[in-house]
Amino acid sequence: MAEQVLTGGCQCGAVRYRVSAPADYTSHCHCTMCRKTHGALFATYSVVPSAELVLEGGRDALTLYKSSPSVKRSFCRNCGGTLFFQYDSKPEWIAYATGTLDAGAHPGHPPETERHIYVASKAPWHEITDGLPQFDEGSE
Repeated sequence: MAEQVLTGGCQCGAVRYRVSAPADYTSHCHCTMCRKTHGALFATYSVVPSAELVLEGGRDALTLYKSSPSVKRSFCRNCGGTLFFQYDSKPEWIAYATGTLDAGAHPGHPPETERHIYVASKAPWHEITDGLPQFDEGSE
């Protein structure tokens, strides 16, 4: 079977990346920080080994933001697009904002590896109805 390579980037195209491994898992995070960062009900991130995500362009447009003592988020300084999330304690893993994939979705991603996390912090008027596993906090 041929290796599946996914490409993605920010809205303005300044930052481009390539992922050459399937996601270990995908989380729909409902924490307050993710909701504020994305301006949405939740943020969806797919996690891969750091070595499998290659920045192909735009390193100079990428800005790091330390959103909490143990987490750094990366975004494009030109368009503000959120791209990556990484725990300081787990440098061997990186999460990319799944919606930034050029394909618009994660092809072939098994639904059983998806989950909702930090559901205890979700917007109180939002109801999760997709049947995926839910965790009040993180799931790791």
